[in-house]
Amino acid sequence: MNKLNLKYGLVALVGLGLSANVSATDLSCNDIEFSEEAFATYEFADKACLDMVERDGGVFAKFTATKVVPADVSQGVSTYLRFKHSDGSTGPRHKSQLPRNYLVMLDNQPVRMADINPGQEVNIYVGPEYWVPIAVVEEMVEEAVVEEVVEEMVEEELAAELPTTAGPLPWLALFGSLFLILGGALRLSRKQ
Repeated sequence: MNKLNLKYGLVALVGLGLSANVSATDLSCNDIEFSEEAFATYEFADKACLDMVERDGGVFAKFTATKVVPADVSQGVSTYLRFKHSDGSTGPRHKSQLPRNYLVMLDNQPVRMADINPGQEVNIYVGPEYWVPIAVVEEMVEEAVVEEVVEEMVEEELAAELPTTAGPLPWLALFGSLFLILGGALRLSRKQ
């Protein structure tokens, strides 16, 4: 059983490694992995991440986009953006999923996204609900592998300890019979 306790202790130590705090100084865009929701919003999210910044008490991925005029005015009043990529190129025209009354900060003043002039650059900060540090992903994978190995080892250890040909039922019957015989003998000895 000491081996079993040691194995669970090792799993607990690996779990403690996941609880490390992450700050922007520790991360770059190459150190994070975007979620499927981020890629659904902008398919080149990994290429458009420019920097990791600390802002309002949190860590955010920074994107820069330029508002562009729709190619076809009949497409409606949607907002279209072109994101700047980390290699200096500009991404394709992208229809924004933000509501028209979404507020952005320009010169420390809130301005509706719909009121921003075409050609105006805006910074977009994406929170950690859309990305995970790669180190945490790797540790989670390692922890899953360790847990799987420990479970297999525990199963093997328990299987090795159990008898392979007989169960505990015959022993219970033997002890039960002995207690019945002992009880009968005591009763007979008291009657005499």
